[in-house]
Amino acid sequence: MLSFLYRLVEHYQREHGLHPNLLCLNPWHYQKLLECLPEMENQEDVTRFLMMQIVISPEAAHPYVAWLPGDTGSGLPRERERVL
Repeated sequence: MLSFLYRLVEHYQREHGLHPNLLCLNPWHYQKLLECLPEMENQEDVTRFLMMQIVISPEAAHPYVAWLPGDTGSGLPRERERVL
C-alpha cells in the first residue's frame, strides 16, 4: 500500500508541480495502510507521516491524492498571513 501511495504522490507531483496535501481512500484501503504502519497509534500520526490530510470515504473506489489550497488542517499560518 505504501509503494502504491508513493507512486500516486510522485505522479501527482510530476504532473502538477505540487506535493499533494490530501489523501482520500475508503475504509478498507485505510485499514491496509494501517497494517503497513503498525507503529502509528492514530490517524494524526499517519497524517504527519504522510504529510497529507486523510479523508476516509466509503465512496472512494480507489485511493487518490489532491492538493487543497490553504492547508487549514496543519494549524500553521498561511504564507500570506501575518502572525502578531
